[in-house]
Amino acid sequence: MKGILKRLAAVLLGLMLVNGFCAWYYNPAPYAQSEDRATDTIREPGARTSQAREGLGAHTIDENGYNNPAGSGPIRVLMMGSSHTEGFNVASGKDVSALLAEKLGDRVYNLGMSSHMLTRNAANLERALERFQPTDWVVIETASVVFRRRQVRRAMSDTLKRLPATNVPLPDFISDQPLAKRLYKQFMSLTHQDQEDQEPVDYEDIDPALLTEYEDELAEWFEALNVLAAAHGVKLAIWYHPHLSVDMAGNAEANTPQVCLTAFSNACARAGVTFVDMTEPFLNAYATAHILPHGFANTAMGVGHLNAEGHRLAAEALYAVLSEGGGAA
Repeated sequence: MKGILKRLAAVLLGLMLVNGFCAWYYNPAPYAQSEDRATDTIREPGARTSQAREGLGAHTIDENGYNNPAGSGPIRVLMMGSSHTEGFNVASGKDVSALLAEKLGDRVYNLGMSSHMLTRNAANLERALERFQPTDWVVIETASVVFRRRQVRRAMSDTLKRLPATNVPLPDFISDQPLAKRLYKQFMSLTHQDQEDQEPVDYEDIDPALLTEYEDELAEWFEALNVLAAAHGVKLAIWYHPHLSVDMAGNAEANTPQVCLTAFSNACARAGVTFVDMTEPFLNAYATAHILPHGFANTAMGVGHLNAEGHRLAAEALYAVLSEGGGAA
């Protein structure tokens, strides 16, 4: 019996140590359903979150469930996007929204939320504008310029399947533990198969012969979004950040086929939407200072979330465009 108790004590101690490590390494604030649907989900208001998988970040969630510093007053720029915009992998105040606010000297509100791709943010756009009422701009982030046609149709008709809150489906005293969150994340990454409607399409699925038709569909979609933004008294901008690949010779290139990027850029121009393309700024930063804009994921170089340099470069590019009132970049 004494031996059994010693083994149980050793197991419990080991779990406590690993749980303590995960509290620093991966301890995101839990999700909740958003009642106003500015985003499908929010984080638990007032909760703390910390991550050290790709960079050090510790944050307190604001009263609305998003990653913002305390503040009040009119919102000049509303930032919508995915976990890249959410910015939990960088230190507080170093995400693109906070840096842009610092440059503009006005309030920029970060509505970034994990798994919210361009199509999902577009579907939620009207509700977000009604809820937060920015005065000048709404800016939407995308990490892809190619989407399945049915995604675009569902985004336009607001019929995308709503994202569920993804808390660990166990009693609170277990699901609130950092180790449980980490194990659940690993399990979902191995088994979750129903992400089709929110994941960007593979580039090789695009038939070059259909690019003209695809550009037309994008232009129609973006024009509808621009009309919606104008009806709320703001301008619409979309900013794109590609991942860079580095070859054995140390040269970097963007992972986006130029024909796809051109179709997306042309569609924005036709619809009157400001398009901010981070391809050249990212390539220039690598050529001059060997800076990669995205961090490490599973030891793979440059394939993770935007890192501190990526957020800084994006804030500079967005400031240059938004402060001048619009136009392509």
